[in-house]
Amino acid sequence: MLHPHNAMLQEFQISIDKLVPLTPKDIVDEAKQLHDSLVADENSTEKQVHDALVYVGRKEFPYRKAYEELCVSDEEQRLQEAVFAHLEPAVREKIHNVTHHGVHVLDYVNSRLFEEQLTADERYSVEQAILLAHDVLNKQCSERAVERAKNYEDLVTRWKTEADRLQVLIDTLRSFADRDPKWQGEILGRVATLEEGWSVVERDPTEEEIKKELEYWTDIFAGEDEEPVSPSAELADDGMDAV
Repeated sequence: MLHPHNAMLQEFQISIDKLVPLTPKDIVDEAKQLHDSLVADENSTEKQVHDALVYVGRKEFPYRKAYEELCVSDEEQRLQEAVFAHLEPAVREKIHNVTHHGVHVLDYVNSRLFEEQLTADERYSVEQAILLAHDVLNKQCSERAVERAKNYEDLVTRWKTEADRLQVLIDTLRSFADRDPKWQGEILGRVATLEEGWSVVERDPTEEEIKKELEYWTDIFAGEDEEPVSPSAELADDGMDAV
């Protein structure tokens, strides 16, 4: 029997599978333990799964961002080279005839031409080459990070600070929920959406979108705090101006 929240638990498993290679072992082990305990308990709630996803994502965020920053600068070119290295000459030539015009191999694979120009066997060989190329890139990136360990640790520290700063902004928005019960549910819903961004399977939270939320709700509450001016008061003010 499937768990009542099987879809969310599958997302949790995907997020674990996507943890970057240099994520500390204790974070990986804790993530797996949390996932397995939620799967085993059919009474675990949607909120518990959501909170676990956010918790793990928040912890791995600085390692993922540091890893990406260290490796992503020339990743597209290195990926394409690794794909070519795993292709048979005849298939490589077909792909090269397209990519030498500036089209990246991944864009070609996602295009209609990929289906039209290559046979089923050739397409399969390209797709397998891409999987192997990703493994090569992960290994290269891990080696780079080990070689530049000090740089990697500095990046992790910087991204930890950034994550803390973003969480402070999110917590500030959360505090707005106590201002008026009328808006509490909507504000907490926005907070939950932003915090879901810590999860690997969602888009990272950004300072821009959090500050937009803060500005929006600040304006909402400022408008509610303004006292309406009565017509008689306005007339009185007009009379004083005329004197």
